[in-house]
Amino acid sequence: MAGNWGDLPDSPIRLEHLDAGSGEAEDGWIHCKTVPFCIIAQAVEGTYTVQSPLGRVTASDGEVFIMPAGIPLEIGHYARKGSATMKLRFLHCRYSYWGASDLLDLYELPLRGDAVAGGRFGAAIQQLLDHKARHGTDEAMTQAASIASWAYVNELAYRVLGMLLEDARPSDSFHARIAQLDELKPLLGYIHSHLHEPLDIAQLLAQCHYSRSALFTLFQRTFRQTPMHYIQQTRLTEAYRKLCTTTLSVAEVAESCGFPSLYHFSRVFKARFGQPPTLVRRDNRMWEAASQPD
Repeated sequence: MAGNWGDLPDSPIRLEHLDAGSGEAEDGWIHCKTVPFCIIAQAVEGTYTVQSPLGRVTASDGEVFIMPAGIPLEIGHYARKGSATMKLRFLHCRYSYWGASDLLDLYELPLRGDAVAGGRFGAAIQQLLDHKARHGTDEAMTQAASIASWAYVNELAYRVLGMLLEDARPSDSFHARIAQLDELKPLLGYIHSHLHEPLDIAQLLAQCHYSRSALFTLFQRTFRQTPMHYIQQTRLTEAYRKLCTTTLSVAEVAESCGFPSLYHFSRVFKARFGQPPTLVRRDNRMWEAASQPD
């Protein structure tokens, strides 16, 4: 007799961001960046060198480098001998656990994939690029076509996640952090649904049964941050995503993410990501244009 699949529990894994790009880079170009997404980048022709606090990684001719979110990166682009440009394609992705924590932060990811792994990731990236070229944005579709597009993109996104986790190793604190995230789930849900509002410790304590000291201890163990620092980092991540995926002005992005002023937002954003919001949006649009078919 067939099983009842309708009783499956809600999945704690959520796709928060997915975007693909491709293009060419001048030989010797060094790009310094910090992004709140996992980066999977394939050197289609040429070589990447990546310097970060995690060490130095090189990927050449079909290979990929993989970097977790929030890591300061110095990315070198080098063409093949006799060529002026390097050819590349990349994917930015973010998956969360209950919408509250970067899922991949629970794992130790391989930082490099050989040409075989690169071929698999590259094929998925190209499928996303082809889909984007064919269909554009969901806003331009009928509702039925938009649902079909959503299903296709999500299938590719979770295929990529599966490939990432095949060679990843759960962190030493994996089980403890999962338990802590499950315990904090109601409070984290409250934070995420009220990011656009002023939030303080008194409001958080009113939503949970913890004492002030217990709340700070739990956040330090789970996120290695204070509650208010966690809120600020969450706001910055959401702001970065909106800069890349919406047409909201920078001021509107700041307001929608709960920052009290544009000046404050720009200051803390640059401190976190190394670039002002306007430059992040400009660079994203540049790569969007470069990825469009001729």
